Amino acid sequence: MNGEYVLEFRKISKDFPGVKALADVSMSFKPGEVHALVGENGAGKSTLMKILSGVYQPSAGEIFYKDEKLVLQNPHHAQTAGISIIFQEFSLINTLDVTENVFLNREPRTRLGLFDKKKAAAMTRELLDSIGIEIDISAKVRDLSVIEQQTVEIIKALSIDADIIIMDEPSAALSDKELTKLFGIINKLREDGKTVIYISHMLEEVFSIADRVTVLKDGRVMATENVCDLNKDQLVRLMVGREIGDIYPELSGNIGAVVMEAEGLSSGKLRGVSMDLREGEILGIAGIAGAGRSALVETILGMNPLTSGSLRFKGKPAVFRNIRQAIEAGFCYIHSDRKNKGIIAPESISVNTTITNLGEYTGRWLIKRNEETRVTKQQVELLGTKVANLNQKIEDLSGGNQQKVLISRALLKKPDIYVINEPTRGIDVGAKHEIYRIMRDLTAQGKSIIMVSSELPEVIGMSDRILVMNQGFSAGILDQHKKTYTEEEILSLAVGHEYQLPAGGCDDEEEV
Repeated sequence: MNGEYVLEFRKISKDFPGVKALADVSMSFKPGEVHALVGENGAGKSTLMKILSGVYQPSAGEIFYKDEKLVLQNPHHAQTAGISIIFQEFSLINTLDVTENVFLNREPRTRLGLFDKKKAAAMTRELLDSIGIEIDISAKVRDLSVIEQQTVEIIKALSIDADIIIMDEPSAALSDKELTKLFGIINKLREDGKTVIYISHMLEEVFSIADRVTVLKDGRVMATENVCDLNKDQLVRLMVGREIGDIYPELSGNIGAVVMEAEGLSSGKLRGVSMDLREGEILGIAGIAGAGRSALVETILGMNPLTSGSLRFKGKPAVFRNIRQAIEAGFCYIHSDRKNKGIIAPESISVNTTITNLGEYTGRWLIKRNEETRVTKQQVELLGTKVANLNQKIEDLSGGNQQKVLISRALLKKPDIYVINEPTRGIDVGAKHEIYRIMRDLTAQGKSIIMVSSELPEVIGMSDRILVMNQGFSAGILDQHKKTYTEEEILSLAVGHEYQLPAGGCDDEEEV
């Protein structure tokens, strides 16, 4: 190996029937670097990584690994070569313990050919020690936290002596504290000379952890740059062709009367929160993980039992004992867990769009499929949802288009108040812009939105007012029509003391 690059793609192309997924992609990766790979959904990131992990064969081009041409026949061949991919959906077996998962199908054997659990356990502890993490190796995977499960995936990769570790959206289900722990592990991998390919929609993470970043767009490489030589605006422009200032629509100009009031709401971790919501506004709910953001909206919707306090909706007392009553009154809820509590994965786009409003399309005995199709098509056109056909499974859509289907489902109920928890989690920058436009269109029609978000730029860019939560309390409500608040100001309220954002991985880097 010449020492500069451990891995190179040379003019990689991949064709599917009627689609050119990759076109002449050339990239190089250095040993001991974190190399971020970014781009909108459909840019080619997943296809490229499936080629690198042996799932796909390239239509053209070559891969060079440690100065030798590499032709990967299958995923097992990639692992044998020292290339490991950690997918967003972990490939662990919940009923097995940590050690059994790490050495699954590669178990060390005794002289009698039996699984040498003692040796495997010692090797597992050694791998955990190498990255400075403690986990109960006898614990079942189902009993581990998300970050612990992710750590098991990482040491599983290290157990095959992987030099290339691909992480696909590794932060999707992590809290801020867990993300900090993940970054610590990645830094240790970098120090040990491992190459980490980091795929993420979260651009803040790219600036915090990556050394270099490559942007893919429409199957082509737009640029590879040192992270320290870019700012967030430049990176967004490479990805989607527009300035970051154009991502967020202007604040609402037609905020009306109060439509909902909460006084002293308490429930579980929620402690005496008072707030109101006005017609035509987006009220952002901010705060660190565990501060009570979701608890607040779920208490309003009757999902958590109210222990004290009161709620008024359209000037009248309202007590919702469950979410069904809230929906009947004029609320809707789009959950943060899109996969498990939003979409119905095996079903079609039509079914997912109309499922909560089936009474409108049902005759005496059967569903009126023509009417269901007409309504679904209308919603697809209204929101610009990109689908192959209306019978396509929703699980085959990108995250942004799945979210549009969930919004379509909500629109059909014609609610007055939309409660949206993490509206753009796991969605690329371009799709975020479209979701934001839809939200602003709703407020222009006089609808009200309560938006819970972990992304402070999103909270600042989209909220007319911001309610900051701190340990179950309301730490303050900030009116952005009077002043545009900074991330530091919001975090200072959220943590209860003055807060300064970390500078990221670059010395003297331009503010992002």
